[in-house]
Amino acid sequence: MSFAMESLELFCARFGIEAPFTLNPVRSGRNSEVLLIGKGRKKWIVKHYFQQGRDKRDRLAAEFGFLTFLNNAGVAGVSRPLGINQSLHAALYSFLPGKRPEIVTARHITQAADFIGNINSFRNSAAARSLLPASDACFSQQGHIRLAETRIDRLLAALSPESGVEAEACRFVKERLRPLYERLKARVSAQRSPSQLAEPLSPEERILSPSDFGFHNTLELNGALSFLDFEYAGWDDPAKLICDFICQPELPVSAIQARQFTEELGISLPLSGSLSARVELLLPFHRLKWCGILLNEFREEARNRRLHAGVESEGMLDLQLVKSKQYYSEHLAILT
Repeated sequence: MSFAMESLELFCARFGIEAPFTLNPVRSGRNSEVLLIGKGRKKWIVKHYFQQGRDKRDRLAAEFGFLTFLNNAGVAGVSRPLGINQSLHAALYSFLPGKRPEIVTARHITQAADFIGNINSFRNSAAARSLLPASDACFSQQGHIRLAETRIDRLLAALSPESGVEAEACRFVKERLRPLYERLKARVSAQRSPSQLAEPLSPEERILSPSDFGFHNTLELNGALSFLDFEYAGWDDPAKLICDFICQPELPVSAIQARQFTEELGISLPLSGSLSARVELLLPFHRLKWCGILLNEFREEARNRRLHAGVESEGMLDLQLVKSKQYYSEHLAILT
């Protein structure tokens, strides 16, 4: 545990959880330390959010605020925010029972689409309008493209071409990811004018998004899903939500399930007719982005977040490079 027990006890006592209580780490996140509090038959979750000077994202405020909005709106299947302490970078939440699904089924896809539809049934409320953009939100087609480029550039700036596994990762980014990005960008530029790529997405076309949305952030109990992790949530392009849902490597969906999700999402959301074409155009850039996300541990700031969350450090870089190369081979090599 990375913050003092005395501070945790004082924090919990403010919200009616008096010591002594049991405390166990939960390996559910890669950015925050998650602890399970137990007292008798009662359970709670406390999250200790990573905070570093160069990382300006306020994950604590984003998640606590989004969950407050969802609970006030009566959205089911999410934790209740119970307490917050900005100085500790910590928040207290209700405990959600269940286990992460092992196999994604059509029934899971329907529940995921329904959840996004339910969130957005309150999108025109004053509370919804007060929410901020999601982390890395994209409000133009150019924004999606630039996001992939930024991931690649950050990696190239962080990687040493002379240091073991870093040198191998550097070659992979330079010889595979960067050239493919340039080809994809040239292909899109031939299909869309600069003004089309820069045209902003209208507010009516934007949606409320959990952002890091996929079955890796769900729990299932008696067939019903609960949804976790809103550290990056806010307003975003539905195309980005769909692309990330399709791209998520930890508990992936099939092509058939991706189509099902998009179709069912269209039933409950006022999505424009151009959405499918936009997803098709931008999906390869998000695949590239996810190759970069899998290499995040090569950047010191991201590596520190993983260590803060309790992720095992031994062999971390080698494992992530293997994962990124496999992801590239499966989804992007055909485009070269």
